Amino acid sequence: MLPRMDLSSLPDELKELVRAQIEAGHFDSVDEVVCEALRLLREREELFASHREELRAQIAEGVAAEERGELRDGSEAIADVRRRIDERLRRGD
Repeated sequence: MLPRMDLSSLPDELKELVRAQIEAGHFDSVDEVVCEALRLLREREELFASHREELRAQIAEGVAAEERGELRDGSEAIADVRRRIDERLRRGD
């Protein structure tokens, strides 16, 4: 069995945060606070990992488009976006 959580090594600001969460009734123990914090950390890491993979795929797609000669000049792309926005506004979309 693991020993009870010891807050003594935490900075005062984090100790107070843990105490406040327990006193507010959000958690019954330090263990519960730490478990939830670790769950959220894992969730955040998974979310960032998925975004990282998505970004890599988009970069690879852009590189491939450039290699095929399909890229447009930045000012041309911005003008096209503005035209589409203006068209939608005229149509009332």
